[in-house]
Amino acid sequence: MLIVAILIGLLLILLLGLLFTPFIVKVNTRQNQYQLRWGIARVQFIPEKDDGRLMVQLAFWKREFSLLQMLAKPSAKKAAQPQKPNVQRRKKARTLSFHRLWKILRSFRMPFFYLDLDSDDFVTNAYWYPVCRALSTPTRQLRINFGGHNQCAFELRNRAVDVLIALIF
Repeated sequence: MLIVAILIGLLLILLLGLLFTPFIVKVNTRQNQYQLRWGIARVQFIPEKDDGRLMVQLAFWKREFSLLQMLAKPSAKKAAQPQKPNVQRRKKARTLSFHRLWKILRSFRMPFFYLDLDSDDFVTNAYWYPVCRALSTPTRQLRINFGGHNQCAFELRNRAVDVLIALIF
């Protein structure tokens, strides 16, 4: 009985940890950093010249996969099965309303956003320069450059409990 109570307690702690641990999406094009973190798990995309690698890390376990090899594997062919006529009525699919989707999107937090943009047209850059200057804040930096390089960096944060609250209420 005590072992069952301990297992239920550990399962409850793990579930609460997953609900309240933030998941973080980080993108930085200047440093080629693209990663998703949630608690002790991390998935990172590492771009290379001819291929890309996907690094998966869970606590002390770490594994890298080549995206080209993963996508080039032939899929197992399934034998054609005769389709059975569906006599039962199909259940009506629940759609996500715009209001609920908006609440979910608002639950995400963006601590910083950095965009350095060049449209390769001097006139267009000149028009966009005051707009980006006016929209910039200390945590949101929008810049127009005339040097021909584009960069973007941002971080998105959310928790599973915030998404559930947005879905329920």
